[in-house]
Amino acid sequence: MIQTRPRTRWVIQMSLMTVMCAVFGVWGWYDYSVKIPMDELGYQKLVAFTNVKSGLEAQANGETNALQTAVQGVQAARQELTASMTEAEVEQLKSVRQEMESQFKAELQRAREEGLVSVEFNYTAELGTVAKARLRWSLEIDRLAAGLLAVGQGRWARGSDAFANFVEGVSAGITAYQKFPVPNKWNRMVQWLFILCGPYAVVAGLQLIGGLRKKYSVDEEGNFHHPQGSWGADEINDIDMSRWMSKSVAKIVHADGRTVKVDDYVHQDADQIIGAIAHRMRPEEWTDHAKAVEPNSTSEEADIPSDTPEQD
Repeated sequence: MIQTRPRTRWVIQMSLMTVMCAVFGVWGWYDYSVKIPMDELGYQKLVAFTNVKSGLEAQANGETNALQTAVQGVQAARQELTASMTEAEVEQLKSVRQEMESQFKAELQRAREEGLVSVEFNYTAELGTVAKARLRWSLEIDRLAAGLLAVGQGRWARGSDAFANFVEGVSAGITAYQKFPVPNKWNRMVQWLFILCGPYAVVAGLQLIGGLRKKYSVDEEGNFHHPQGSWGADEINDIDMSRWMSKSVAKIVHADGRTVKVDDYVHQDADQIIGAIAHRMRPEEWTDHAKAVEPNSTSEEADIPSDTPEQD
């Protein structure tokens, strides 16, 4: 009996294709939904902290409207934060802020009064990485605006602890987010190239599983066994070899018109099965090794001159 088995080369190729496409898909999705938003948020923070520091330094040098410019920068950061979210994400942020402000009202008020820009709270809401970062940044924006207001109104003297805490928090923010570059508008679009690899990983995986499960064989009586069943030798009506030489693919044709495709690229020893059936069906065209029969070359007889003279 001749029986096929998946080619090792094809199994390795499809396995690598499945894994690589899955990795690229997950990588692209992570960058699109987590890394890029976090990078954009980091740059927004860098710009806002830099504007606040510049405003404080300009006010110390006696420049008028310096704090007003810094406040406008903080307001711009708030608008950018809102613009970067969908309507659902904006509503979620509002809901979580209301819950958190009711739960940590005293702590938030104390942070504003003491000039603490960055404060950690033991808040256990089930939020994703980006949502938590946006929540924290929205609260920091409030404290930056409140701190600038306190400085402008003279409630924080430059030698006070609250002012020192505020300046230290702004400087720490610049140091923490100075590594974030200006966001590139093409970043998200490029990630779609990787995300689209994800669905192909499913396709390649299904092809791999299907190829591993499929087996074809021909027994001594010429019966053809395939994943859909078995056909007797007398039930096989024809074999389509039109794509065999170019694609290594042939179709076995049943008497009722049904066909089964056999791919030699996927299954080892498929050429022996195809050869056995093709040679039996068309012995003048195909060998039992699935090779096309070369036409016999005919030689023309050469004229041999006669040595005997012609007789009248």
